[in-house]
Amino acid sequence: MKVIVIHQWEDSQKDAVNNFFTQLIDMTKQKKLPKGMKLEKISIANDSKIAICEWDVDNLDLLMQAAKQFNISWKITPIVPQTLYEHKSFF
Repeated sequence: MKVIVIHQWEDSQKDAVNNFFTQLIDMTKQKKLPKGMKLEKISIANDSKIAICEWDVDNLDLLMQAAKQFNISWKITPIVPQTLYEHKSFF
């Protein structure tokens, strides 16, 4: 299942957020994410204090349990999107 997680933080949490994403990227590159979890993309807007992670996971509970292990202190919002339109190229 595709899941989008929106991260929102305050200025005082910036170092913790940057540390979290560094660890997450390292775990992904080293193939150390829990079974059933695949990180597809991280987009970040530091000026807006928002990041979006795109996941492919077996289930949402697994993803949220893994997030708890990082002791995340900022707001996270998981979303299971429904695709209404997708452009497909024929070339």
